[in-house]
Amino acid sequence: MKKLLKNTLVLAVALILLVGCSGNGESGDGVQTLTLAHGGALDSHLHEGALKFQELVEEKSNGQIKVQVHPNSELGAEREAAESVQSGSIDIALLSTGPMGNFADKVNALDFPFLFTDHKHAEEVLDGEVGEEISKQLEEANFKNLYWIDNGSYHIATNSKPIREFSDLAGLKLRTQENQIQIDTVNAFGSSATPIPFSELFLSAQQGIVDGQGNSLAVLIPQKYYEVHDYLTVTNHMYSAGMILMNNDKFNSFPEDLQQVLLEAGKEAGTHQREFVQKLEQEYKDTAIENGMEIIEDIDLAPFKEAVKPIYKKYEDKYGEIHKAIQQ
Repeated sequence: MKKLLKNTLVLAVALILLVGCSGNGESGDGVQTLTLAHGGALDSHLHEGALKFQELVEEKSNGQIKVQVHPNSELGAEREAAESVQSGSIDIALLSTGPMGNFADKVNALDFPFLFTDHKHAEEVLDGEVGEEISKQLEEANFKNLYWIDNGSYHIATNSKPIREFSDLAGLKLRTQENQIQIDTVNAFGSSATPIPFSELFLSAQQGIVDGQGNSLAVLIPQKYYEVHDYLTVTNHMYSAGMILMNNDKFNSFPEDLQQVLLEAGKEAGTHQREFVQKLEQEYKDTAIENGMEIIEDIDLAPFKEAVKPIYKKYEDKYGEIHKAIQQ
């Protein structure tokens, strides 16, 4: 009996030590392990950025900080991941702007249609005063924005009906994120906005619950959406920014030198990730075509731009100043 109790006690202690050295928190040798989540596939731009961040943090901290990467929405869809970062149950997540306006409303200002002339314009804005202003509001909601990243520009992918002109969008059910500006945009196009979490989107398209979606090639192609969408119409109607977001309390718990490590790693990984997205743009198109997707380019965007003007008017009091700064 005594031997059994002794063995049980040894096993319990071993389990406690094992748990103490895994997951979040500090191990017995003082190494901090951070959990990082994202919704991308293993060959996605998000995973590329996550792995680069992991490499840089571990290198720059001389092994004092380790990063565990969880791809493919393993720890929840974007909204859930954002809530988990805010509460501290996840340390870091790579997230699009889509759900973040629910936590800091200034983020929504970035999701307006045809707001940026190109990705370089967007990067200048995000790396400047506007990006800093939005990051400060995120901080108030307990998110530390380590750096802005790039999710590409949105186009319109459809299951079986090609979009060759503006009127072709009438009556289609198009998936959006849980984001009122994106919902207003799709409705302005004459379609019916259908908010669905990204983790449920592929099946929804496969089953015909939605007729298509707005998304970037950087998301559509690694996730093999050419298997459910026959057509992609190049519209560039929304630049999709993203963020390397960390729980702010967790960030502040580190000494200043390690905070600097996290910020430097965020900037370098974010810059690398942006370049990765832009470099692969044509390759993604080629992959889509090789897999049977028709790419429709050079359509008349004037009716699209005209249709969304009321959205800017609707939110002028709320986001007008930010939009003026972006346009300047």
